[in-house]
Amino acid sequence: MLRNAVKILTRNLGLKLLALLFAVTMWMVVVSLDEPTINRRFTIAVTFENEEVIEAANKYFEIEADAANVTFNVFGNRSVVDEMSGSDFKAVADMSKLIQGEEENIVPVEIMALRHSSQVTILKRTRELKVMLGDLMRQAFVILPVAQGEPAEGYAIGSMVVEPNRLWVSGPKEVVSTIDAVKAAIDVTNMSTDISDSVVPTLLDQDGETVDTTRLTLSLEIVTVKAEIVSQKTVPIKVNYSGKPAEGFEVISASAEPAEVTIKGKSDVLNAISSISIPEEVINVEGAEEMFEQKVDLNQYLPRGVSLNKSVEGSVTVKIDIEQLERRVFTVPVRNIGVDDLREGYRIEYNERNVDIEIYGLKDDLNRLTVSALRPVLDVSGLAAGRHVKKLQLPLDDQKYVVGDTMISFTIFSEDNDENHTGDTDPDDEDPNGDANDNNGDPGEDQGNSSQEPDAGEDNEPDTTSDPRDGQSAADEDEDPQEE
Repeated sequence: MLRNAVKILTRNLGLKLLALLFAVTMWMVVVSLDEPTINRRFTIAVTFENEEVIEAANKYFEIEADAANVTFNVFGNRSVVDEMSGSDFKAVADMSKLIQGEEENIVPVEIMALRHSSQVTILKRTRELKVMLGDLMRQAFVILPVAQGEPAEGYAIGSMVVEPNRLWVSGPKEVVSTIDAVKAAIDVTNMSTDISDSVVPTLLDQDGETVDTTRLTLSLEIVTVKAEIVSQKTVPIKVNYSGKPAEGFEVISASAEPAEVTIKGKSDVLNAISSISIPEEVINVEGAEEMFEQKVDLNQYLPRGVSLNKSVEGSVTVKIDIEQLERRVFTVPVRNIGVDDLREGYRIEYNERNVDIEIYGLKDDLNRLTVSALRPVLDVSGLAAGRHVKKLQLPLDDQKYVVGDTMISFTIFSEDNDENHTGDTDPDDEDPNGDANDNNGDPGEDQGNSSQEPDAGEDNEPDTTSDPRDGQSAADEDEDPQEE
Protein backbone atom coordinates (compact mmCIF):
# COMPACT_ATOMS: atom_id res chain seq x y z
CA MET A 1 0.00 0.00 0.00
CA LEU A 2 2.86 2.32 0.79
CA ARG A 3 4.28 1.59 -2.60
CA ASN A 4 1.04 2.68 -4.21
CA ALA A 5 1.05 5.97 -2.30
CA VAL A 6 4.59 6.75 -3.49
CA LYS A 7 3.63 6.02 -7.05
CA ILE A 8 0.72 8.36 -6.82
CA LEU A 9 2.88 11.22 -5.35
CA THR A 10 5.64 10.85 -7.89
CA ARG A 11 3.35 10.52 -10.83
CA ASN A 12 3.62 13.64 -13.01
CA LEU A 13 6.18 15.16 -10.55
CA GLY A 14 7.25 17.91 -12.95
CA LEU A 15 3.74 19.17 -13.35
CA LYS A 16 3.21 19.13 -9.61
CA LEU A 17 6.40 21.24 -8.95
CA LEU A 18 5.40 23.71 -11.62
CA ALA A 19 2.01 24.08 -9.98
CA LEU A 20 3.64 24.73 -6.60
CA LEU A 21 5.89 27.44 -8.04
CA PHE A 22 2.96 29.08 -9.69
CA ALA A 23 1.01 29.05 -6.43
CA VAL A 24 3.87 30.75 -4.52
CA THR A 25 4.22 33.40 -7.20
CA MET A 26 0.56 34.12 -7.16
CA TRP A 27 0.70 34.44 -3.32
CA MET A 28 3.53 36.92 -3.50
CA VAL A 29 1.69 38.98 -6.12
CA VAL A 30 -1.36 39.09 -3.92
CA VAL A 31 0.69 40.07 -0.85
CA SER A 32 2.50 42.81 -2.76
CA LEU A 33 -0.74 44.28 -3.85
CA ASP A 34 -1.81 44.59 -0.16
CA GLU A 35 1.65 45.73 1.34
CA PRO A 36 3.73 47.72 -1.16
CA THR A 37 7.46 48.59 -0.75
CA ILE A 38 8.13 52.20 0.36
CA ASN A 39 11.12 54.60 0.52
CA ARG A 40 11.63 56.65 3.71
CA ARG A 41 14.28 59.25 4.66
CA PHE A 42 16.00 59.32 8.08
CA THR A 43 18.46 61.80 9.65
CA ILE A 44 20.63 60.76 12.58
CA ALA A 45 23.75 62.07 14.38
CA VAL A 46 27.13 60.63 13.54
CA THR A 47 28.73 58.62 16.35
CA PHE A 48 32.52 58.66 16.62
CA GLU A 49 34.47 55.65 17.79
CA ASN A 50 38.15 55.07 18.64
CA GLU A 51 38.75 58.80 19.30
CA GLU A 52 41.66 57.90 21.56
CA VAL A 53 43.69 57.13 18.45
CA ILE A 54 43.63 60.81 17.57
CA GLU A 55 44.39 61.92 21.14
CA ALA A 56 47.32 59.51 21.33
CA ALA A 57 48.86 61.45 18.47
CA ASN A 58 48.40 64.72 20.46
CA LYS A 59 45.80 65.83 17.98
CA TYR A 60 42.17 66.81 18.17
CA PHE A 61 39.55 66.65 15.44
CA GLU A 62 36.58 68.80 14.55
CA ILE A 63 33.86 68.58 11.95
CA GLU A 64 31.71 71.25 10.48
CA ALA A 65 28.41 71.83 12.25
CA ASP A 66 26.31 70.78 9.24
CA ALA A 67 28.28 67.52 8.97
CA ALA A 68 27.38 66.31 12.47
CA ASN A 69 24.27 64.58 11.10
CA VAL A 70 23.81 62.22 8.16
CA THR A 71 20.66 61.76 6.01
CA PHE A 72 19.85 58.50 4.17
CA ASN A 73 16.99 56.61 2.47
CA VAL A 74 15.55 53.24 3.53
CA PHE A 75 13.52 50.85 1.32
CA GLY A 76 11.26 48.12 2.63
CA ASN A 77 7.74 46.93 3.18
CA ARG A 78 5.46 49.57 4.48
CA SER A 79 4.59 47.59 7.59
CA VAL A 80 8.28 47.37 8.51
CA VAL A 81 9.57 50.76 7.48
CA ASP A 82 6.69 52.71 8.99
CA GLU A 83 7.36 51.38 12.46
CA MET A 84 11.07 52.28 12.36
CA SER A 85 12.59 55.49 13.75
CA GLY A 86 16.01 57.15 13.81
CA SER A 87 16.95 55.20 16.93
CA ASP A 88 16.79 52.01 14.85
CA PHE A 89 19.81 53.15 12.86
CA LYS A 90 23.40 54.06 13.67
CA ALA A 91 25.99 56.07 11.73
CA VAL A 92 29.51 55.26 12.91
CA ALA A 93 32.69 57.16 12.07
CA ASP A 94 35.63 54.99 13.06
CA MET A 95 38.56 57.40 13.71
CA SER A 96 41.03 54.55 13.48
CA LYS A 97 40.20 54.47 9.74
CA LEU A 98 40.97 58.19 9.26
CA ILE A 99 42.68 58.92 5.96
CA GLN A 100 44.92 61.99 6.23
CA GLY A 101 45.62 63.98 3.11
CA GLU A 102 47.54 67.12 2.27
CA GLU A 103 44.42 69.18 1.72
CA GLU A 104 41.71 67.28 3.61
CA ASN A 105 41.19 64.39 6.01
CA ILE A 106 38.49 61.79 5.35
CA VAL A 107 36.88 59.27 7.70
CA PRO A 108 34.31 56.72 6.41
CA VAL A 109 30.84 56.69 7.97
CA GLU A 110 28.99 53.34 8.02
CA ILE A 111 25.18 53.42 8.32
CA MET A 112 23.54 50.32 9.75
CA ALA A 113 20.10 49.20 10.87
CA LEU A 114 19.82 48.05 14.43
CA ARG A 115 16.42 46.40 13.77
CA HIS A 116 14.94 44.62 10.74
CA SER A 117 18.28 44.79 9.01
CA SER A 118 17.24 41.87 6.73
CA GLN A 119 13.93 43.45 5.79
CA VAL A 120 15.10 46.89 4.78
CA THR A 121 17.58 48.26 2.31
CA ILE A 122 19.73 51.33 3.13
CA LEU A 123 20.75 53.25 0.07
CA LYS A 124 24.38 54.34 0.05
CA ARG A 125 25.33 52.77 3.35
CA THR A 126 28.88 54.18 3.31
CA ARG A 127 29.56 57.92 3.39
CA GLU A 128 32.64 60.09 3.71
CA LEU A 129 33.08 62.77 6.37
CA LYS A 130 35.62 65.58 6.20
CA VAL A 131 37.57 66.05 9.45
CA MET A 132 39.75 68.98 10.54
CA LEU A 133 42.80 68.07 12.61
CA GLY A 134 44.73 70.33 15.02
CA ASP A 135 47.30 70.20 17.81
CA LEU A 136 45.90 69.00 21.12
CA MET A 137 46.94 70.62 24.43
CA ARG A 138 46.28 69.39 27.96
CA GLN A 139 47.20 71.54 30.95
CA ALA A 140 46.50 71.64 34.69
CA PHE A 141 45.48 74.87 36.46
CA VAL A 142 45.30 75.71 40.15
CA ILE A 143 41.84 77.04 40.97
CA LEU A 144 42.07 80.37 42.80
CA PRO A 145 39.33 81.35 45.27
CA VAL A 146 37.81 84.80 44.73
CA ALA A 147 35.47 86.72 47.06
CA GLN A 148 32.66 88.80 45.68
CA GLY A 149 31.18 91.61 47.76
CA GLU A 150 32.26 92.84 51.21
CA PRO A 151 31.71 91.18 54.61
CA ALA A 152 29.75 92.89 57.35
CA GLU A 153 31.24 96.06 58.90
CA GLY A 154 34.20 95.30 61.16
CA TYR A 155 34.91 92.00 59.45
CA ALA A 156 37.29 90.88 56.73
CA ILE A 157 37.99 87.80 54.65
CA GLY A 158 40.51 85.43 56.19
CA SER A 159 41.80 82.28 54.55
CA MET A 160 40.05 80.86 51.48
CA VAL A 161 40.33 77.34 50.07
CA VAL A 162 39.00 75.46 47.04
CA GLU A 163 38.29 71.72 47.11
CA PRO A 164 39.48 70.21 44.84
CA ASN A 165 41.87 72.92 43.78
CA ARG A 166 43.25 71.55 40.48
CA LEU A 167 41.53 71.54 37.09
CA TRP A 168 42.73 69.71 33.98
CA VAL A 169 41.80 71.35 30.68
CA SER A 170 42.25 69.70 27.29
CA GLY A 171 41.34 70.93 23.83
CA PRO A 172 42.69 72.86 20.87
CA LYS A 173 46.06 74.38 21.60
CA GLU A 174 44.98 77.77 20.27
CA VAL A 175 42.23 77.84 22.93
CA VAL A 176 43.97 76.27 25.93
CA SER A 177 47.02 78.50 25.47
CA THR A 178 44.85 81.60 26.03
CA ILE A 179 43.87 80.51 29.55
CA ASP A 180 45.69 82.66 32.14
CA ALA A 181 43.85 81.71 35.33
CA VAL A 182 41.02 79.61 36.68
CA LYS A 183 38.97 81.18 39.47
CA ALA A 184 36.07 80.13 41.66
CA ALA A 185 34.05 83.04 43.11
CA ILE A 186 32.07 83.00 46.36
CA ASP A 187 29.70 85.73 47.52
CA VAL A 188 30.59 87.08 51.02
CA THR A 189 28.31 90.12 51.03
CA ASN A 190 27.41 91.12 54.64
CA MET A 191 28.79 87.87 56.03
CA SER A 192 30.06 87.77 59.65
CA THR A 193 30.64 84.01 59.91
CA ASP A 194 32.50 81.44 57.84
CA ILE A 195 30.84 80.44 54.57
CA SER A 196 31.00 77.53 52.11
CA ASP A 197 29.43 77.19 48.66
CA SER A 198 29.55 75.08 45.48
CA VAL A 199 30.50 77.07 42.39
CA VAL A 200 31.44 76.55 38.74
CA PRO A 201 35.09 77.44 37.93
CA THR A 202 35.61 80.25 35.45
CA LEU A 203 38.44 80.24 32.89
CA LEU A 204 39.96 83.69 32.26
CA ASP A 205 42.44 85.03 29.72
CA GLN A 206 45.15 87.64 30.33
CA ASP A 207 42.63 90.45 29.92
CA GLY A 208 40.33 88.95 32.51
CA GLU A 209 37.79 87.93 29.90
CA THR A 210 35.97 84.60 30.13
CA VAL A 211 37.30 81.84 27.87
CA ASP A 212 34.69 79.89 25.89
CA THR A 213 34.75 76.26 27.02
CA THR A 214 32.63 74.89 24.16
CA ARG A 215 35.61 73.22 22.50
CA LEU A 216 37.30 72.24 25.76
CA THR A 217 37.12 69.21 28.02
CA LEU A 218 37.25 69.95 31.77
CA SER A 219 38.06 67.44 34.48
CA LEU A 220 35.72 69.19 36.95
CA GLU A 221 32.42 70.95 36.62
CA ILE A 222 31.77 72.10 40.21
CA VAL A 223 34.11 72.84 43.16
CA THR A 224 33.57 73.82 46.81
CA VAL A 225 34.86 77.20 48.02
CA LYS A 226 35.27 77.91 51.75
CA ALA A 227 35.88 81.43 53.12
CA GLU A 228 36.89 82.33 56.68
CA ILE A 229 35.41 85.56 58.06
CA VAL A 230 37.62 87.32 60.67
CA SER A 231 37.81 90.66 62.49
CA GLN A 232 39.75 93.65 61.14
CA LYS A 233 41.42 96.72 62.66
CA THR A 234 43.28 99.80 61.40
CA VAL A 235 46.57 100.57 63.18
CA PRO A 236 49.40 103.10 62.60
CA ILE A 237 52.87 102.20 61.35
CA LYS A 238 55.70 103.07 63.74
CA VAL A 239 59.10 103.68 62.13
CA ASN A 240 62.28 103.04 64.11
CA TYR A 241 65.80 103.65 62.83
CA SER A 242 69.41 103.13 63.85
CA GLY A 243 72.62 105.12 63.40
CA LYS A 244 73.33 108.85 63.39
CA PRO A 245 73.34 111.26 60.46
CA ALA A 246 76.53 113.09 59.41
CA GLU A 247 77.96 115.72 61.78
CA GLY A 248 75.76 118.79 61.85
CA PHE A 249 72.68 116.97 60.54
CA GLU A 250 69.63 115.67 62.36
CA VAL A 251 66.69 113.38 61.65
CA ILE A 252 63.58 115.57 61.53
CA SER A 253 60.99 112.86 60.99
CA ALA A 254 60.64 109.19 60.18
CA SER A 255 57.30 108.26 58.68
CA ALA A 256 55.67 105.61 56.50
CA GLU A 257 53.43 106.04 53.49
CA PRO A 258 50.72 104.93 54.02
CA ALA A 259 50.82 105.93 57.68
CA GLU A 260 48.40 103.17 58.72
CA VAL A 261 47.23 99.79 57.52
CA THR A 262 44.26 97.54 58.11
CA ILE A 263 45.07 94.17 59.64
CA LYS A 264 42.87 91.13 60.14
CA GLY A 265 42.80 88.11 62.40
CA LYS A 266 41.08 86.66 65.43
CA SER A 267 39.58 89.39 67.63
CA ASP A 268 41.52 88.34 70.74
CA VAL A 269 44.80 88.71 68.81
CA LEU A 270 43.90 92.07 67.28
CA ASN A 271 42.92 93.56 70.65
CA ALA A 272 46.54 93.32 71.83
CA ILE A 273 47.97 95.19 68.80
CA SER A 274 48.16 99.00 68.84
CA SER A 275 50.65 99.52 65.99
CA ILE A 276 52.93 97.78 63.51
CA SER A 277 56.58 98.57 64.26
CA ILE A 278 59.41 98.54 61.74
CA PRO A 279 62.54 97.44 63.66
CA GLU A 280 65.40 99.93 63.94
CA GLU A 281 67.87 97.63 62.19
CA VAL A 282 65.82 97.87 58.99
CA ILE A 283 66.40 101.63 58.53
CA ASN A 284 69.97 102.91 58.98
CA VAL A 285 70.64 106.68 58.88
CA GLU A 286 74.35 106.44 59.61
CA GLY A 287 76.24 109.29 57.88
CA ALA A 288 73.18 110.50 55.94
CA GLU A 289 73.11 114.17 54.85
CA GLU A 290 69.79 114.35 53.03
CA MET A 291 66.30 112.96 52.98
CA PHE A 292 65.92 109.42 51.61
CA GLU A 293 63.21 106.81 51.07
CA GLN A 294 63.24 103.05 51.51
CA LYS A 295 60.74 100.36 50.56
CA VAL A 296 59.80 98.01 53.41
CA ASP A 297 57.70 94.84 53.31
CA LEU A 298 55.41 94.90 56.36
CA ASN A 299 54.37 91.26 56.12
CA GLN A 300 57.50 90.02 57.87
CA TYR A 301 56.84 92.26 60.90
CA LEU A 302 53.24 91.21 61.51
CA PRO A 303 52.49 89.23 64.67
CA ARG A 304 51.62 85.56 64.33
CA GLY A 305 48.03 85.00 63.29
CA VAL A 306 47.72 88.48 61.76
CA SER A 307 47.75 89.46 58.09
CA LEU A 308 47.07 92.55 56.02
CA ASN A 309 43.52 93.04 54.85
CA LYS A 310 44.83 93.99 51.39
CA SER A 311 48.03 92.50 50.02
CA VAL A 312 48.85 95.73 48.16
CA GLU A 313 49.41 97.41 51.54
CA GLY A 314 52.29 95.08 52.31
CA SER A 315 54.89 97.33 50.68
CA VAL A 316 55.20 100.75 52.35
CA THR A 317 57.58 103.64 51.68
CA VAL A 318 59.55 104.86 54.68
CA LYS A 319 60.60 108.51 54.43
CA ILE A 320 63.49 109.77 56.55
CA ASP A 321 63.69 113.58 56.58
CA ILE A 322 67.18 114.85 57.43
CA GLU A 323 68.15 118.51 57.74
CA GLN A 324 71.34 120.39 58.53
CA LEU A 325 71.55 122.02 61.96
CA GLU A 326 71.94 125.81 62.33
CA ARG A 327 74.28 127.49 64.79
CA ARG A 328 73.23 130.25 67.16
CA VAL A 329 75.20 132.03 69.83
CA PHE A 330 73.17 133.34 72.76
CA THR A 331 74.73 135.95 75.06
CA VAL A 332 73.47 135.19 78.55
CA PRO A 333 74.08 137.46 81.57
CA VAL A 334 75.96 135.69 84.32
CA ARG A 335 73.16 136.56 86.72
CA ASN A 336 71.05 133.94 84.89
CA ILE A 337 73.49 131.20 85.86
CA GLY A 338 72.20 128.89 88.56
CA VAL A 339 74.74 127.51 91.06
CA ASP A 340 74.51 123.99 92.47
CA ASP A 341 76.14 122.71 95.67
CA LEU A 342 77.89 125.93 96.77
CA ARG A 343 79.25 125.47 100.28
CA GLU A 344 77.64 127.35 103.12
CA GLY A 345 79.51 130.58 103.84
CA TYR A 346 80.89 130.76 100.32
CA ARG A 347 80.02 133.04 97.44
CA ILE A 348 80.90 133.24 93.74
CA GLU A 349 82.18 136.04 91.62
CA TYR A 350 82.34 135.70 87.81
CA ASN A 351 85.19 137.22 85.91
CA GLU A 352 82.79 138.26 83.09
CA ARG A 353 79.42 140.00 82.92
CA ASN A 354 78.07 137.74 80.14
CA VAL A 355 78.75 134.33 78.71
CA ASP A 356 78.30 133.23 75.09
CA ILE A 357 76.48 129.88 74.72
CA GLU A 358 76.68 128.09 71.39
CA ILE A 359 73.60 126.03 70.45
CA TYR A 360 72.95 123.94 67.32
CA GLY A 361 69.50 122.92 66.18
CA LEU A 362 66.84 123.27 63.54
CA LYS A 363 65.82 126.79 62.57
CA ASP A 364 62.27 126.45 63.89
CA ASP A 365 63.48 125.02 67.20
CA LEU A 366 66.16 127.70 67.60
CA ASN A 367 63.62 130.43 66.92
CA ARG A 368 61.65 129.24 69.91
CA LEU A 369 64.60 129.77 72.28
CA THR A 370 65.05 133.07 74.19
CA VAL A 371 67.91 134.28 76.35
CA SER A 372 65.61 134.62 79.34
CA ALA A 373 64.51 131.01 78.91
CA LEU A 374 68.10 129.75 78.98
CA ARG A 375 69.02 128.87 82.54
CA PRO A 376 72.56 127.51 82.53
CA VAL A 377 73.74 125.71 85.64
CA LEU A 378 77.20 125.73 87.26
CA ASP A 379 78.01 122.76 89.45
CA VAL A 380 80.58 123.76 92.11
CA SER A 381 80.25 120.70 94.30
CA GLY A 382 83.51 119.94 96.13
CA LEU A 383 85.23 123.15 95.02
CA ALA A 384 87.15 125.17 97.61
CA ALA A 385 87.76 128.90 97.66
CA GLY A 386 89.85 130.17 94.77
CA ARG A 387 89.76 130.75 91.04
CA HIS A 388 88.23 128.02 88.85
CA VAL A 389 87.21 127.27 85.26
CA LYS A 390 84.30 124.87 84.65
CA LYS A 391 81.86 123.88 81.95
CA LEU A 392 78.32 125.21 82.13
CA GLN A 393 75.43 122.77 81.91
CA LEU A 394 72.33 123.67 79.92
CA PRO A 395 69.12 121.69 80.58
CA LEU A 396 67.75 121.51 77.01
CA ASP A 397 66.03 118.70 75.08
CA ASP A 398 68.95 116.74 73.62
CA GLN A 399 66.60 115.40 70.91
CA LYS A 400 66.29 118.95 69.52
CA TYR A 401 69.42 120.82 70.52
CA VAL A 402 73.17 120.29 70.62
CA VAL A 403 74.96 122.58 73.10
CA GLY A 404 78.58 123.51 72.56
CA ASP A 405 81.10 123.35 75.39
CA THR A 406 80.87 126.65 77.28
CA MET A 407 83.63 127.29 79.83
CA ILE A 408 83.32 130.01 82.43
CA SER A 409 85.93 131.48 84.80
CA PHE A 410 84.87 132.31 88.35
CA THR A 411 86.23 132.77 91.85
CA ILE A 412 84.86 131.27 95.04
CA PHE A 413 85.25 133.33 98.20
CA SER A 414 84.84 132.20 101.77
CA GLU A 415 84.16 134.45 104.78
CA ASP A 416 87.86 134.41 105.69
CA ASN A 417 88.78 135.07 102.11
CA ASP A 418 86.44 138.09 102.09
CA GLU A 419 88.16 139.67 105.15
CA ASN A 420 91.59 139.36 103.59
CA HIS A 421 90.27 140.59 100.28
CA THR A 422 88.66 143.78 101.70
CA GLY A 423 91.58 144.65 103.97
CA ASP A 424 94.51 144.12 101.67
CA THR A 425 93.24 144.32 98.09
CA ASP A 426 91.49 146.92 95.99
CA PRO A 427 88.60 145.11 94.34
CA ASP A 428 88.88 147.27 91.27
CA ASP A 429 92.38 145.92 90.67
CA GLU A 430 91.28 142.32 90.98
CA ASP A 431 87.88 142.43 89.29
CA PRO A 432 87.73 144.05 85.84
CA ASN A 433 83.95 144.01 86.10
CA GLY A 434 83.86 146.60 88.88
CA ASP A 435 80.77 146.09 90.99
CA ALA A 436 79.98 142.66 89.63
CA ASN A 437 81.07 141.14 92.99
CA ASP A 438 78.54 143.19 94.89
CA ASN A 439 75.68 142.05 92.71
CA ASN A 440 76.65 138.40 92.65
CA GLY A 441 74.81 137.67 95.85
CA ASP A 442 71.53 138.83 94.31
CA PRO A 443 71.01 137.22 90.91
CA GLY A 444 67.90 139.30 90.31
CA GLU A 445 69.74 142.63 90.51
CA ASP A 446 70.90 144.28 87.28
CA GLN A 447 74.64 144.08 86.69
CA GLY A 448 75.56 147.38 85.16
CA ASN A 449 76.58 146.91 81.54
CA SER A 450 75.52 143.25 81.07
CA SER A 451 74.43 142.47 77.52
CA GLN A 452 70.81 143.11 76.66
CA GLU A 453 68.79 139.96 76.01
CA PRO A 454 67.87 139.48 72.33
CA ASP A 455 64.26 139.00 71.31
CA ALA A 456 62.95 135.49 71.04
CA GLY A 457 62.84 135.58 67.26
CA GLU A 458 66.21 137.29 66.75
CA ASP A 459 68.88 135.20 65.02
CA ASN A 460 72.42 135.71 66.25
CA GLU A 461 75.08 135.66 63.57
CA PRO A 462 76.16 132.04 63.20
CA ASP A 463 79.74 131.12 63.90
CA THR A 464 80.96 128.42 61.53
CA THR A 465 84.33 128.03 63.16
CA SER A 466 83.28 125.27 65.51
CA ASP A 467 81.08 122.21 65.62
CA PRO A 468 79.15 121.18 68.72
CA ARG A 469 80.23 117.57 68.38
CA ASP A 470 83.91 118.48 68.09
CA GLY A 471 83.97 120.56 71.27
CA GLN A 472 86.88 119.93 73.55
CA SER A 473 86.22 117.95 76.64
CA ALA A 474 87.06 120.43 79.28
CA ALA A 475 88.11 118.90 82.55
CA ASP A 476 87.32 120.83 85.62
CA GLU A 477 90.22 123.11 86.33
CA ASP A 478 90.59 123.50 90.06
CA GLU A 479 93.20 125.95 91.09
CA ASP A 480 94.67 126.08 94.53
CA PRO A 481 92.86 128.62 96.71
CA GLN A 482 94.60 131.93 96.69
CA GLU A 483 94.35 134.44 99.53
CA GLU A 484 94.08 137.91 98.16
